[in-house]
Amino acid sequence: MEIVLYFFVVIFFLLLVGLAYTLVKDFKEIVLGLINMCEPELFRPITWIISPIWFIVYGLEKAFGWDIIEKYEDSDGLEKYPSTENIKLNFSDGDKIIISNTSKRKAESLIRDFLEFCDGDLKFESFKINSGQNLKIDCPNQITFYDFSILTQHFCNEVTKSWGIFKASWLTYYSYSNKKTFHNIIGQTADGQKFSIYTLDDLYKDQYLRLNQDLEVKTFDWKLINNKNQT
Repeated sequence: MEIVLYFFVVIFFLLLVGLAYTLVKDFKEIVLGLINMCEPELFRPITWIISPIWFIVYGLEKAFGWDIIEKYEDSDGLEKYPSTENIKLNFSDGDKIIISNTSKRKAESLIRDFLEFCDGDLKFESFKINSGQNLKIDCPNQITFYDFSILTQHFCNEVTKSWGIFKASWLTYYSYSNKKTFHNIIGQTADGQKFSIYTLDDLYKDQYLRLNQDLEVKTFDWKLINNKNQT
């Protein structure tokens, strides 16, 4: 009986350690997620009570120029960005990489989540995770343009500092999920061409980057692709 009790005490202690580690590692994402859950919504009565938290943070954001609250400005978050022309992709001919400022455990969890709803016949073991200050995940070559775009979006939704990289001899680009809309991934090619990818398009048939130099795109440190430079 004492052995069983001791066993449960050890398990409980390990669970507490795991919880503490998760809270410390992903503290920022957890806090931001809780704040955004407080946004007032008509059909969520609980937000009528907790919405003062959201309004306080909204006021601080406006006062100090912070970027905390997820917002879609004057759109409904569903619009498709216009384009001036398209770059056609041969997506099978290139490396597909995810860069994310997260833990290996979190990355493994996100990949497993993704595999439950992805369309391709992909296996967890096909994703090669390289540890460092930022994780570098080499995706299997057979991952489709659609699935890679959804995986990029999934990582970005969970970990803000995440990027989807396509690297080939003829084209290299970085991309990330645009917080201003639900279904647009935006990015930039190595030669400076800004683009969007609309995830509601038929990305099996329409494999291209939608160019638009008017897009506001975050900069990316290309050194992050080379994992050995991360310290």
